[in-house]
Order: sequence, then C-alpha cells, then structure tokens
Amino acid sequence: MNLNRILFLPATVLLMFALGCSPSKKVSSAKTPASSQAETQQVATTYAYFNAIKEKLTGNPEKAAEQFATVLRSDPKNHAAMYELASIYSDQKKYNDALFFAKSAYELNPGNEWYSLLLADTYEKTGKYAESVAIYQKLIKAHPDRVDYYFSEADAYLYQGKYTEAISTYDQVEKIIGVSRELSIQKQRLYLKQGKVDEAAAELERLIKSDPDNIDNYSLLVELYQVNEKKDKAMEVIHRMEAIDPENPGVALSLAEYYRSNGQKAESFEQLKKAFRSNQLSSDVKIRILTSYLPLASQNEEMMSQSLELSKILSETHPAEANPQAVYGDFLTIGKQYEPARKQYRTSISIDKKNLNAWQQLLLVESELRDYTAMESESDEAISLFADQSILYLFNGLAKEQNKKPEEAAVSLLSGSKLVVDNDAQLLDFYSNLGSVYNTLKKFQESDLYYGKALKLDPNNVGVLNNWAYFLSLRKEQLETAADMSRKSNDLDPGNPSYEDTFGWILYIQGKYEDAKTWMEKALQSGGNNNGTILEHYGDVLFRLGKTEDALSNWQKAKTTGDYSEMLDKKIADKKLYE
Repeated sequence: MNLNRILFLPATVLLMFALGCSPSKKVSSAKTPASSQAETQQVATTYAYFNAIKEKLTGNPEKAAEQFATVLRSDPKNHAAMYELASIYSDQKKYNDALFFAKSAYELNPGNEWYSLLLADTYEKTGKYAESVAIYQKLIKAHPDRVDYYFSEADAYLYQGKYTEAISTYDQVEKIIGVSRELSIQKQRLYLKQGKVDEAAAELERLIKSDPDNIDNYSLLVELYQVNEKKDKAMEVIHRMEAIDPENPGVALSLAEYYRSNGQKAESFEQLKKAFRSNQLSSDVKIRILTSYLPLASQNEEMMSQSLELSKILSETHPAEANPQAVYGDFLTIGKQYEPARKQYRTSISIDKKNLNAWQQLLLVESELRDYTAMESESDEAISLFADQSILYLFNGLAKEQNKKPEEAAVSLLSGSKLVVDNDAQLLDFYSNLGSVYNTLKKFQESDLYYGKALKLDPNNVGVLNNWAYFLSLRKEQLETAADMSRKSNDLDPGNPSYEDTFGWILYIQGKYEDAKTWMEKALQSGGNNNGTILEHYGDVLFRLGKTEDALSNWQKAKTTGDYSEMLDKKIADKKLYE
C-alpha cells in the first residue's frame, strides 16, 4: 500500500487547513497590535508550510523536515505538518520519529483517513501489530466497503501469526466480493499452516462449487490430497475432472503426479507427454515443468532421454513461438548434440531476433562445433542487435582470432572489455584473449600488459599462467619468470600434458636438455603422444642430446598429426634441427 501519496488541494483550502481558519469567520476591519502580530505569525507559518511542501516535492526531504519543524514551533497543533514530518521520517526509515508524529497527527484529527493509514503502517514497521489492527478496524467500521482495508488488517494478523483471525477477515472480504480463487488459495494455505487439512480441502471445495467447470480448481485439490498422502481422495477428484473434460491437460498432469507418487514411472511419463501434446497447456507451463529436469538431465540418462522427448514435443506443439525452440536447443546442448541444437537456436532466432539468450547459446554451440566462420558472421549480426552485450564481443573476438584476423579480434575484444560490469570472470576471458591476440600481432608489451591484468584478477588461473609462460619462452624473454609461472600451473593442475610440455620447453630454451627430456616424457605419458607440438618438441630435445634417429622418429610422428611448425618438413628432410 502506497502511503506517500500527495493530496493536492486548492491553495485556498490548503491555506485554511494549515492555519486552522474557518472560511465563514468574519474578520474585524480594526486591527489591534496583538491581532496584527498574530496575523503576521500566521503568514509566516503559512509561508513555512508551503515552502516545506515545495522542498518535499522537489526531492529535498531534509530541508522540508526543517520547514515543517518551523511550522510546528509556531503552531504546535498543526496536524498537517505532523503528518508530513511522519511521512518523511518513515521514508528515511526513522520509524520511531515517524511514529511520534503520526500518532500526534492522528490524535488531533482521528477522522482523517490518510493519518490513520500512515499511523497503521508505522505501527507495523515498529512491530506494533495489535495497534495496527485496531486502526484498520476503525477504518473498516467507517468504510465497510473498502476491501483494501480488510486486506491490510489480514496482513497485520499474519505478521503476528494469527492465522484464524486472518481467515476470518478474508471471510468478510468474500461477503463483499464473492468467492475468489486467490482468496481461497490463501485461506487453504493458512489452514495447512495450522495442520487443518480437512478445512483446507473444504475451502477448495467451496471454490470448486463456485466455478464447477474450472479444471484448475480441481487440480489444486488433487495437489493438496497428494501432498498430504491422501491418494484415494486425490484419485476421486481426478475422476471428477475426467467427467467434466477428459481431454483437459490438467487431468493428464494430475494423473502424471499421481502415478509418479505411486512409483509408476512409465504411466506418469505417458500422461506428461499427453499434457505436453495439448495446445490447451501454455508453453510457459511446459517450460516450468522442463526446468525441473535441468539439474538431473546431465547426470541421469533416463532423465536426459525424457527431457529431450518432452522438449521436442514442446517445440513441435508451439512451432511459432521462439522460447520452445530455444528450450529444445538447450536440452540438445546438454546432451552434446550440437548440430541439431544449432538448428533449434537458429529457428528460435528466426521467430524472434531479439531473443538474446538464443543468440548466446547459438554462439556457444558454434564454438563447440569449431565453426568459427559461422560464429564470426552470426556474432557480427548479434552485435548489431545488442550492441551493449559484452559476451557477444567475446565470441566475436574469439572467432576472428581463430579465423586469422588478429587486428579485428583485438578491436572486438577491447570494445567488449569496456562493456563488462561486475563480472571479473568474463573480464578475465577478455584479458587473456587480448594477451594471446597481441602476442600474435607481435605487440609484446600489450600482450604482457593484458596477461598481467588477467593474473591480477585470478593469480591461480592455470590457462593464463601456461600460455603467458609459453609465449615468453618462444620470445626467449623473462625465462625465469616463465619457469615460475609454468611450474605453478603444473602444481595447480598436475598431469596436464600441455602444461608439462610448456615447462619442458622452457627448460629446453634454458639449455637444460636432460631436465627438458624428463618433462617432455611426462607430457607424452600424460596423454600427449598424439599431440604434434609435444612430439616435435620432444624430437628437438632428443636431437640436442645427440639422439638423431629418435629425434627424426618423433618428428615424423608429429607430421602425421597435422599439428606442427613450419620448420618440421625441413627438419625431417635434412635430419637436422632448425629453430
């Protein structure tokens, strides 16, 4: 309830209100010094009051409070100023001060509706709920048709945990407006809080009687019986539903829950599918049901299968709606079915290009598919629609980097990084990728700057530690720093072949070939035996140790992977190391 409403009165009325004057009072033309002084004081009080109102309306509550206080010093019984002061203090959460002035205004003019409401509200805010109830009861007596006063009284009872009294108040509301679904639901909840299941059921039966063709009302009663282990009564109500409208999806949903609670999983799922195939059940309700599958779908094969089937039915039953297509795409993504997921997101976007979530998920799927050409073009389009969304620039920068467009990638990443708000994890992604892009552009000072910013955000980020260390080794710069970062990444994530290779390579650059050999062999044993870069590096180390044939063998293995340096063919042809 908004208690800060401003009552605009004609200026003449407000003037009389502030001064406590009567418009019918006859004023003598002869002015004594005392009456002249009183009149001057009244003018000053009126001026202070209007000035206070102006300060309040222009958003200066502190100055307004000072002016209202001035009014009260001149006119201690000015209840209008008391009310305004109470309102200001309430807004400032100075509830004890607000209560003093609200109570003072009310005592001077108890018939004023606004004073009563402010006092009742302030009582509630100071925990004086019984006093608040008393005020609302007086308001109800004076205005028996004002339904909002009854609801306020019920709220005050609820604050005290007086559920029976609140229900009684709601009963009075029903006498005015008739049986209401919202009221019936609230009353049955209050009965349940008191453990009165039969009374709660009776309340819902009253609701059903008021609207006997509304299946949703029966569903509430079924749910109540299900939750309270009264399954026979739940089935009785379901039969009543079937008699009214057997094809209503509410019947299928109630049966699905009934079978589920009985452990009849197959029967429950069949009813759920029946409900999902119905156009009478909104897509929003279906999506809420599917949301319950999200925590389990990725961990439970049966739940994954069911969620995929249900989301497919959802998309087919609501082909013209964007969200159902995207939700089906979400479950396909969870199931790592990226190509069909991409199709669903594209369908969703074709229906509603302003579906930001679908764009984000589409780009995520493109990155999983490593389709950087599509990822670049579609992130370009997404940015044209959502120019303020930083995540889109991140996808765009990654795609451009993979598509050998480092200059454009740097522009996208820099632009996106400036849009990040309160998201250090995302900002770290921007900085780490800027470090990589600037390294490609041979702008090493900028590369080091952004890698440094990334580590400042997360000093233990193993990816940044490894990549920066590796790039430093390739440049043969700051090798001790590179070795420290690489050693740390291996400590944080032991057994990672890429990180072990990086440390081995740094040792190689430092001329520590035996140590380098040990770490390269660790990388191979950790799963790097099919990685062309690791095999080529191992060959280089072996060559330095005089094992030319073994070096050649590893270079040849690297050649078969398709991932190797531009010097590898020359190494193999000449059986010689080139760096």
